[in-house]
Amino acid sequence: MYPSTYTYHKEHKYIKPRIHNRLNGIFYKSTIIFWLNEKNILFLQKNNRKMRKSNKETLYRAAFRLFLIKQFDGVSISDIEEESGMTRGAVFYYANTKLDLFKKVVEYYILDTQDVNNKVSYTSECTLIDYINMYVNGIENTMQRLFENMQMPSRENACRAYISTLLQVCTLFPDIKERYLLNLHNDISRWVSVINSAVDNGEVVEGIDVLSIAKQFVCIFYGLSVVDSMSHGLNIPQLREQMYTLYNIIKKV
Repeated sequence: MYPSTYTYHKEHKYIKPRIHNRLNGIFYKSTIIFWLNEKNILFLQKNNRKMRKSNKETLYRAAFRLFLIKQFDGVSISDIEEESGMTRGAVFYYANTKLDLFKKVVEYYILDTQDVNNKVSYTSECTLIDYINMYVNGIENTMQRLFENMQMPSRENACRAYISTLLQVCTLFPDIKERYLLNLHNDISRWVSVINSAVDNGEVVEGIDVLSIAKQFVCIFYGLSVVDSMSHGLNIPQLREQMYTLYNIIKKV
């Protein structure tokens, strides 16, 4: 009367899922057999994707926090299991080795967040002063998310650990180093575009070395990030002030 094995039809499927109590089931020989139509199949697939994404983010967040605090060599798989609340099998479902996991969390939390397209919203109509404010706000939001998600003891520790992790990444992963340098290049290129528009619109003076000015804006951020990591973490008001100072030098009076 009821199928004892998985039976597939054009529009419907019999399946025996381990967990899904939202659908009506029929008990038959101690087995719950569900009749699924296309809509319910899509529902299950969507929920499974959400669960996998949630598990991956939990693992990545826990692992990245450990790598920040203890550095790569100081973290064991047992540490990651305990911090994430996941089994060793689940950990290795998302990464082949500890080194592979380190690479993935660095790509997720550093490379992706440092991509200027993810950090700063930009339209061709925005002025240079608008872009400066959006750029600094993007950095502040990124720092805040890092600080809250990683649950670091202090901003000082978070910034210092972040810089230290970057240096370690450059040693362990030459390919990631190249991607990081590409992010830097794209960052400078965006500044060049914004400054060129400011020149064309009469916002800043003509005849300036646009590329040099663009690099100076970027170096203000990276320079303060390193220097302030030794004290209380990146000082956002000071970052904004120094960028305003450079802007006032080149703006048209």
